[in-house]
Amino acid sequence: MLGVVAVSAGLAPARAAVPVSALASSVLVQLTNTQVDAIGLTAYAGSYGTAVSTSVGQDDPGDFSDPDGMLSRISIATQNARTSAQTSKYYAQANLTALQVDFNSKALVRLGEAAGSVSSFDSYAECVPPPVGPYALAYNRSAGSVITVLGRQVRIGTTKLDITGADLGVPTIGTSTLTVVVAPHENPAAQNRQSSADAWLDIDVSGTLNDTSGTQVYQGAITRLRLGEVHANCAENGPTPTPTPTPTPTPTPTDTGTPTPTDTGTPTPTGTPTPTPTDTGTPTPTPTNSTNSGSPTPTGSPTGTVTPTPPPTPTPTGSGTTAPPVTPTPTDSEGGGDLAHTGADGLTPVLAVLGAALAAAGAGVLRIGRRTGRARHR
Repeated sequence: MLGVVAVSAGLAPARAAVPVSALASSVLVQLTNTQVDAIGLTAYAGSYGTAVSTSVGQDDPGDFSDPDGMLSRISIATQNARTSAQTSKYYAQANLTALQVDFNSKALVRLGEAAGSVSSFDSYAECVPPPVGPYALAYNRSAGSVITVLGRQVRIGTTKLDITGADLGVPTIGTSTLTVVVAPHENPAAQNRQSSADAWLDIDVSGTLNDTSGTQVYQGAITRLRLGEVHANCAENGPTPTPTPTPTPTPTPTDTGTPTPTDTGTPTPTGTPTPTPTDTGTPTPTPTNSTNSGSPTPTGSPTGTVTPTPPPTPTPTGSGTTAPPVTPTPTDSEGGGDLAHTGADGLTPVLAVLGAALAAAGAGVLRIGRRTGRARHR
């Protein structure tokens, strides 16, 4: 019995577990049945005979274990599924002889000689990788074989078959119609400059089923068979080995330079600034009225501007008029240095005599004034 996807409009082929990154892959047979209660067909999807090469240098002679239970639904006389991925060429191939899909002890689909003799089906895809390639080629061939559905030959394209319940082994089905579509796929069918190649053969069976009274009981897909699906992929941006993790480098800080300070300008002073006193060097002498002094005695600390200090007024000690002292001439020099020459050193003896005379004259005037005062009081 046939035995997954209940689809009335069409069936997708069963997909084997082939990595999408494979360099080459091959699946010998894929079967998909729709649930059709009117004839007792249960939903099913399975595959049989797989090979895959996922890295350069890997060959796979094929795996023919049967985890999907396909061999309870199909029979094959000889079988082959192989892949290879060498540096010179990647290829995938599948071939078989005498394939039959059974339903209710009937040969629903058969690939072989009409009389039951042995025939073969071959499917192949290859690609040549760079730098020589990419070049690709694919084909499928059924040399000396024919495809039959319920014992009736079908050809590439669409074929309609009139059947009854006896053909299906279901007595409740009356006159009905099956539609069979045979579609080979070859890309490219001739060698071409491209990086991938693939090929397969699809046999789709659908139908309109009526009961014995002529009432329609089902319409849609019944079964799909895909034979010899092969792929080869030489794309440079295709599968690549998993890279070894590389430690992330520590980023080097970017030198942004020393920030340039913003010149805010020199603040303008308000008011009159106080000048800093400048050392004038030689102190300014203050002359005295001493006759024993040969040079002026310095007093105080140097200042920025030379200001002469007036001598004290001498107290009269005798008669006559006291002569005014000689005042040294001030200098306008702000930078200090030697005082201007006044001739004070040469006049010292003369001033002493002249001072004594003035003192005597001052004393005489004072006595005259006192006598005059007494006479007036009398």
